[in-house]
Amino acid sequence: MQKSYRKPVFIGVLIVIFALALFWSWTPDDFSNQNCKFSKNAAWISVDWTSTPVDELAVRQLAESAKSRNLKYLFPYVSYLKSNGSFSPSYKYADEFVSTFRISNTDTQILAWIGLPLANKRQIGVQGWVDLSDLDTQENIVEFIANLLEQNDFDGVHINAETVQNNDPYFLNLLDEVRKNIGKDKIISIAGSHWYPDYINILPVINDFRWTSSYYQEVGQRVEQIATMTYDSYTFHPALYRLWMREQVKGIISSLENSGVELFIGVSVSREQTRSHQPDIENLANGLAGLCAGLTEANTIQGVAIYADWEFSQSDWQLWQAWQR
Repeated sequence: MQKSYRKPVFIGVLIVIFALALFWSWTPDDFSNQNCKFSKNAAWISVDWTSTPVDELAVRQLAESAKSRNLKYLFPYVSYLKSNGSFSPSYKYADEFVSTFRISNTDTQILAWIGLPLANKRQIGVQGWVDLSDLDTQENIVEFIANLLEQNDFDGVHINAETVQNNDPYFLNLLDEVRKNIGKDKIISIAGSHWYPDYINILPVINDFRWTSSYYQEVGQRVEQIATMTYDSYTFHPALYRLWMREQVKGIISSLENSGVELFIGVSVSREQTRSHQPDIENLANGLAGLCAGLTEANTIQGVAIYADWEFSQSDWQLWQAWQR
């Protein structure tokens, strides 16, 4: 007689667990959260702005667009470290671009975006070659950044090193050396990794591939600004991406609490389709909805970081305006 009750009870428990999981994971598909309005945002912009002759009209339009979208920081892709140890000479017109931009817009700060494709066998989709454990390589990077900021009127540097693994001491050392060589007046900004809680990051399959709260804290002590790359989530449904964004936002905010670092949450508008990014799922609407769902009254986020601004469309602009109302 007792056995006949076991199956219904077991099914009942499963139903309750499933219902609780659905309740926990439900993330609204709107951005009605009143705490989710930002007057300070950022965007990654194209290498064309610094690598080709300056088009004054186009720069003026960029400056006006930055004003209208409350973009207080722009990251023009200036250069990257090539496999032969030299930096790409794609910044010939950098100083002219910055000075022309500031004629129309003095409120937006411009940080030189530097790419460092790291040699990481576990990195999916990108074959990097930069070894930060090599002292000569670190010295080369630091020297390049210091010279770039000395010779061009950037407000600072935005370092995009992919992919820095959790607890990597060499990345922390690089940030320390950059600070020593550029002084306190220039901003150090970095592109932050996905956040994972400790209990997930220790799993054999994951094994320190993404950042935990403690490493976010270590990085936050060395920089003024973090723009998170909270896209490329591998999610295959809009609701899952909104949930992913919600949990990323909550985890990173908690990690950087009381740090004083400026935090911008990366939202993708890219139309490129890859294994990690589905443009009809990882879009501005779902990204903003997930971001807003993760915020509380005590949020420490400065705003959104748009990747990539050269793909920001008219429909994105209309959604952006609706969000900011």
